[in-house]
Amino acid sequence: MRVFLFLSILLFAACNNSSDKGDKAAKKIQSIDTASEGGSEITCWGIGDIDLDNDMQSLTGKVGKANVTQDSLFKEGSFEGFVTTLWKGSPKEIIVHWKEKKEPYQTIDHLEITSPESPYHFVNGIKIGTTLKEMEKLNGGTTISLYGFGWDYGGTFISFNKGKLAGDIPCFGGVFALPENAETSDTKDVMGDSKISSSHAAFTKYDPKLVTIRVKS
Repeated sequence: MRVFLFLSILLFAACNNSSDKGDKAAKKIQSIDTASEGGSEITCWGIGDIDLDNDMQSLTGKVGKANVTQDSLFKEGSFEGFVTTLWKGSPKEIIVHWKEKKEPYQTIDHLEITSPESPYHFVNGIKIGTTLKEMEKLNGGTTISLYGFGWDYGGTFISFNKGKLAGDIPCFGGVFALPENAETSDTKDVMGDSKISSSHAAFTKYDPKLVTIRVKS
């Protein structure tokens, strides 16, 4: 009887140990999956593994010196300063805009993505290629304001107008572009330096897409 009891205790301990190992393995796999997802998510804290509170030194440590490039920034034809491009030319590319105009670069103003193949996305699905009408729907049906097209700041996002996304992603910034097949005669009223609305009739036929996403600190 004692032998049987001893064997039962050993069997129970072995099963428990196996169960613990299985739980730990499952948690490890879940942790890896979560980390992988975190590597492509856009939040108000950053894009993927790049955080808005990183400085140049921490960025270089994260991505490696070979994946860091300094590029000139021009606005309206004038030189504005330098930006730092991470993983330049790849789908993972992230452009870092600094508050400082010269080295040392310590404070990020905003992060930007533009690659059509970019893997990054907000938890609600907004990514490069999301249309204006899709975003209006995610905004709870509230119209979105942006600048007219055809100039330096054409298609730049202005406001969610107190819609759902204003609370969900208050750090959002971006630029929309009209489809390449958009006829001038149909879109002339949404061109130029003026504030326009996503409710404009032209967007029923030609739905602009996000070509730039920015996350500001």
